[in-house]
Parts: sequence; C-alpha cells; structure tokens
Amino acid sequence: MDGEKLMSQEEMTVKSEQPLFSLIFEEAVARHRLDQKAEAEALYRAVLAIHPRHAEASYNLGLLCQMEERYQEAANLYRRAIAFRNDYVDAYSNLGTVLKELKEYEQANTVYLLAIAIKPDHAMAYSNLGVSLKEQRRFDEAVAVYRQAITLAPDYEWAYANQAPVLLEQGDSRASIIASQRAITLTPDMSLAHYNLAAALKAENLLQQSVDSFRHAIALRPDFGEAHFALGQVLLMQGDYEAGWPEYSWRWSLPDYAWLSKIHGQFQQPLWTGERLDGKTILIYAEQGMGDAIQYARYLPKVLGRGGRIVLAVHPPLKKLFAAIPGIAAVVGLDETPLPPFDVHCPLLGLPQVFGTRQETIPAQVPYLQADPAETERWKKRIGGDGLKVGIVWAGNPTQRGDRWRSPRLASMAPLFNVPGVRFVALQMGPGRADLETNPLPANVLDLGPEITDFADTAAIMAGLDLVITSCTAPLHLAGALGVPTWAVIPFAPHFLWQLDRSDSPWYPTLHLYRQTKPGRDWSVPIGRVVTDLSAMVEKM
Repeated sequence: MDGEKLMSQEEMTVKSEQPLFSLIFEEAVARHRLDQKAEAEALYRAVLAIHPRHAEASYNLGLLCQMEERYQEAANLYRRAIAFRNDYVDAYSNLGTVLKELKEYEQANTVYLLAIAIKPDHAMAYSNLGVSLKEQRRFDEAVAVYRQAITLAPDYEWAYANQAPVLLEQGDSRASIIASQRAITLTPDMSLAHYNLAAALKAENLLQQSVDSFRHAIALRPDFGEAHFALGQVLLMQGDYEAGWPEYSWRWSLPDYAWLSKIHGQFQQPLWTGERLDGKTILIYAEQGMGDAIQYARYLPKVLGRGGRIVLAVHPPLKKLFAAIPGIAAVVGLDETPLPPFDVHCPLLGLPQVFGTRQETIPAQVPYLQADPAETERWKKRIGGDGLKVGIVWAGNPTQRGDRWRSPRLASMAPLFNVPGVRFVALQMGPGRADLETNPLPANVLDLGPEITDFADTAAIMAGLDLVITSCTAPLHLAGALGVPTWAVIPFAPHFLWQLDRSDSPWYPTLHLYRQTKPGRDWSVPIGRVVTDLSAMVEKM
C-alpha cells in the first residue's frame, strides 16, 4: 500500500527467528526515541514480564522514570539492571544520579566510585561525583574530581559547567567565569552554562553582564526557575523594582521554597493580590530567613489598611516580637498545625510586589517594630556602665548559602574592642558563638548571648544601646526596624537590598554600610573604617 514499506522475505525470516521480547524491546526503543514515553514504558514492562532478567529494558525504563522524577522507582530499576549485569557502568552512573536527587549522597558517591572502578576513564561518572560532593559542601574534593573529568575528556562540556558553581562556592569567581565560558564555547545552547556565567559575573558585581547572561539562559529555557529568581535579585540590586519583583516571584517554582507546603499542604484558599479585604482574614507567612521576615514586616500596616484581619505565621523566635505589632489578630509559629482559619494568603516577601514597590515608594518609616519598655529598662540595668554602648554581632546562619562570605567572624571584628571608651555588648546567638572557643572576649565586652531567649529580648537590649555593629544577618534588620543607629559590614557582592556604591540604604534610614573592597574573607578595610569612625564618635562624646 502507498506509504508503507513491505518487509522482504529475508527480513521476515530474520524477524521470525528473534525472540518475542527482542521485537518488543526494539519497538520500545523506537518509541522511546520518538519521546512517546507512555508507549515506551508499557513496552519495556512487557519485555520484563517475558524476560525479567533483561538488563537493558530495566535500564531504559529507569531512564524514563528518572526523566519523570520518579527517582525511587528509577533507582530500583537501575539496581535491577546492575544485578543482571554487574559491569553495567551507565546503570551505576545513573543510579548515582538518582540517589543524589534523593539526597542519599554517600550512597551516590559509592555508586559513582564503582562506575569509575569498572571504567577508569568514565569522565561522566567523575563529573557526577563532583555534583554529589558539591551538595555535601565538600568543595575541594569536588574540584579535584572535575579536574580529573576534564583531564580524561578535555571537551566534556558538562565537566566545565558542573565545575563552575563549585569554583564560585570556593570564592574563585574568575575561574568560575572561565569554566562557564569554556562550557558555552563547547555547547553554546547550554542554558546551565549561561546561568553559571551570570552567577559568577554577579559575584564580580558586573551586574549588567550578569543580567544579559541570565536572560540568555532564560531564552534557551523559558521555564528555568533558578535563572528567573536570580535575575530578579540582580534587577532589584540595580534598583529596577518594576522588572525585579515579578522575576523574584519565580522562587515558588523551586524545591527550596516548597517546605511550607510540606508542613501545611497546598493552600486551598486563593493568593491575595492586593484587593480590598473588607473584614476577611488573611494569612501572611514568613518564607525565608528571620531577617527577611523582620525586613518585610514593614508592610503589615499597609495590609491592615486594606481592611483585613491578619494572622501572621513566623519563625518561633519572632513570635513574641511580632505579637506586639498593633492590629495583628494572631501570631503563630510556622510549624504550628493546624493554622487558624483564613480566607486568603500571601507570603511576607510577596508584599512588595502586591503594593507595587519602587525604590521611591519603599515604606521606610522607622521604627515599625517596638521593644517592650519594661524589658528595655531591665536590660539597661543589666548592661550598666558608662561610655558609648555598642552591640556586636559577627556571624549569621551558616546554613545560609554564602554565609562564609558575608560573615566576618569574631577574629575579623576583634580590632573594634581596642577602641577605648566603649562598653561593648555581644549579641551573638547560634553557631557563631563557637568563635568564642578560640577568640575569648576581652573584659570590656559583656556577653549577653547566653541570656537571650528570642528576638524580643534582642530588641529590648538594642533599644538601650547607642549603636549596633553587625554583619549582614537578622540582627541588622532588627536594629534597622527599631530605628537604632546601625553600622553593617557587608561583603563585596552583597544582598540585593544593599545595591552597590552607596553607604546608606533606602530601606533603613539609620543604617550605614561598610563594604568590602574586594571578594574574599579579608575584612580589614571595612573593619578599619569602622574602627576609625567609632573612635571619632567616642571623641565627640
């Protein structure tokens, strides 16, 4: 018939001699290549029903499951393939990849090493091992295996693309740029390589070049959520709020922002977009760090202005502090279940977009958070002493990506304690207190960290101080929200709020910024300037 190819007698004879499962397998592979996933999966399963030890069918079915993010099923299928072919190096390599997706990193590392033992020149296994090591923050080991992958396969674009973000994590943005550019040269349409290049350019404060590279990555892959989110941050750093907030909202497509729904499930109530509430209850919830929650709490009076009743869900250490905000109906912990009833919901960090915030319309009136007056007096008596009273914070949350570049640590800030006439008060909480084991505080520093129970305590202490000197962490936002004079030492490539080339901030009128002059962990320049200014302040008293 027209349009069909008749099989020759010889072809029919060959086909008739093949086992049935082989014919089905060939058809499955053909459907797989045509991206007919459902048909291919059904045929692979048919092969395995006839021939359960068919390693290739198990492997190919694993590929389909992996593509559809059915990782546990894929892992079982790869293990099945390996059981019937213990030298199946690609099955080992892909098993490592799905174990990595399941966050079973040590198992993934073991499987990659087995693949390498079978095929020592398996560049892909080395590259994938590097990805797993990166997720474990074992950056030096990751760089070493990427170098091995590149030695084995100098034109293996994925080794360069995977190496680039690890080099950036190590603080070597120039090397990250070079690795990204090499990947792009080898594969110009690799969206990940353009994304990595943009991230490295951002670390160099080459913002417009970073924007261009992020947009190139998105043009190649329009649903690239990480690229949209990162682009939003750079646009906001440039002060382009109109374009920045919508891109920033892409964070909700990322797995890192799905934790709230894991606690409470997907909200059935609609997302609030700024309409009049007229007595309805709105759930507003923190979604990132505690500093972010403090910063965007400034929008709560604007929400109340739309006639709503606010239920606020925040990190437990913020509950007492936020409960003092006028007009809030209830404050609960993010992990409390069930939540109080509500009609609509909105994340705290979504409020700038809801209210169409531009740089000139930032609600920057301070204070917008209040310390308890009685507690403030109690802490003032606890601090006592004469002279300038200055609070000190030297480190943020180490689980925050990039914290080691934004936190100067106690040793870097120690020169401050040599300024005479100052009563220093250590406000440091959390893992940063481990610095005290190697850098004990001098006699002119009162360490209140062990006595602080939550941010309401920290606020009451700050309200009785003349100045707070801090790294880029939650106490910075708290001091700014209280209207306390605040000096912040910030990294060369800062959080988008702080923009570039300015010592003030449109978000906090009482904030002064001291910036690193180059990337890395050398804080001597900004700390030296703080020492100079602090000495001058003492002399004026």
